[in-house]
Amino acid sequence: MENIRNKIFSTAGNWPATISRLTLGFILLPHGAQKLLGLFGGFGFTHTMQYFTNVVHLPWLIGFLVILIEFAGSILLILGWATRVIAALIIPLFIGIIITHHWQAGFFMDWFGANPKGF
Repeated sequence: MENIRNKIFSTAGNWPATISRLTLGFILLPHGAQKLLGLFGGFGFTHTMQYFTNVVHLPWLIGFLVILIEFAGSILLILGWATRVIAALIIPLFIGIIITHHWQAGFFMDWFGANPKGF
């Protein structure tokens, strides 16, 4: 049991893994802070949950998990704790983001206002 726990909760002791983990954690943290705390121009927990449930039509539990994974998961990645578990949760998170958002709006951000879909 101890060996399984070590495999799940330990981190690789090499620089490429550390850089990847920190990069993903620092990219996700502001997105989670927008959704949970309303920082960086976000709407905060209540309005984000309303958007997820009323506009995107996600079940409230999925919306809550998105916020939790993006915020708490990014902090855990930065700290290097449970990285394998968080990485396994981020995969369906990103697939869901692609399906619910970027599938209709396009993958790239519209810097010059040329996309009529508002991206």
